[in-house]
Amino acid sequence: MKRLLLSITLGTILAGCSDSSVDQQAVPAPPVTHTSVALEKADVYVPNPQLPDDRMLTKRNQTVRDDKGELTLQQIQSVKQTHSIGPIDMTIEEVKVIQTRPSYAMIDFFHSFTHEEAFDMVKTRVTITNTSKQPVTFNPVAHVKINQSTEKTIDDDLYLEAMAGTYEPSEQRSGNLGFITERPVETLEFLTSDVLDAKQQVIKKGQPFTVTLHD
Repeated sequence: MKRLLLSITLGTILAGCSDSSVDQQAVPAPPVTHTSVALEKADVYVPNPQLPDDRMLTKRNQTVRDDKGELTLQQIQSVKQTHSIGPIDMTIEEVKVIQTRPSYAMIDFFHSFTHEEAFDMVKTRVTITNTSKQPVTFNPVAHVKINQSTEKTIDDDLYLEAMAGTYEPSEQRSGNLGFITERPVETLEFLTSDVLDAKQQVIKKGQPFTVTLHD
């Protein structure tokens, strides 16, 4: 009799454990959310994986080197232009024209843009802010014309710093856009994308603006 009672009790305990395991497996996992993350926020600098840090280049013919290559400054223009495209504020901080010589380790990356061992690049530093309380989608360079002849799009950007995409409410990103060109650079004619809401409806049409570089 004692053995029978022990068997019944043990069976009940095991059944309870089995039911508990089933209940735990039935609880759905919380949904995973994806939020746009800026390459730089506030005063935090994040090194670019393709190109050396050019922040110390402030005078012509200065050069910086690291394991990603060599940069020599050819032209520089402080701009500080802010353009409002609906809820987006886009500030052009500065423009540099830089002779770029990638290291051997970076050659494969740049071969998708050029087969030259050294080339000139026009680099624009921008800060973009979503001033609204809703997420919006924006591309700072739907199209750019260099010296009224060379045309580029965001697909030609060397920096790949996620400046195009969805901006969360009040989100701000600072980063760089770089395009292969020939010096000297006299004008950059930008055309931004439209600003779109969460339903991909146009909030504000894209805007053109021009930056002039002084020799």
